[in-house]
Amino acid sequence: MEFSVTYIGMLQTPFTTPFQEWLDGMTLIFNLGYAMAIRGYFLLLLIGFMIYVTGLSDTLSKALVITGVILYVAGPPVINLFAGMLGVGVISVDEALATWMNFVGISDAEFIHLLIMIGGILLSVCGLSGAILYFTPASSDLKARGQSLIVRAFILAPVLAFFQLVPWM
Repeated sequence: MEFSVTYIGMLQTPFTTPFQEWLDGMTLIFNLGYAMAIRGYFLLLLIGFMIYVTGLSDTLSKALVITGVILYVAGPPVINLFAGMLGVGVISVDEALATWMNFVGISDAEFIHLLIMIGGILLSVCGLSGAILYFTPASSDLKARGQSLIVRAFILAPVLAFFQLVPWM
């Protein structure tokens, strides 16, 4: 008897508050995803190239770069498709960037500039340590590792120059 009274009471209670909280949470997730798709792919590309320069994990660096490219190409339409299917609505660029600003705390331009600065430091360290290893006559293994670091640093240099010039293009 008590079960049926509770069940009928639950049916008569409006579910607007939990549903609205869920909808607000999904809107936040989709806004962050959209901001990541339109601006955050820089993050994946730069981090992927920086990991590649250090030689820590070539597989991870390639996966990050490929994920960044795929996110840039397919991210916004897929996110808007899923947002439409869940009833959130179309995600706009302004809402996504405002959510990014509230969530991360710094603008995307400042974030990219910070990554470029870290990449420049990493480029200098890898280039210098590669030159030291290359010109150390101790063994051929150190020479090969130094040559690899120098070449990888030369690969990162135009990428950082491109991302440094992107805001003025």
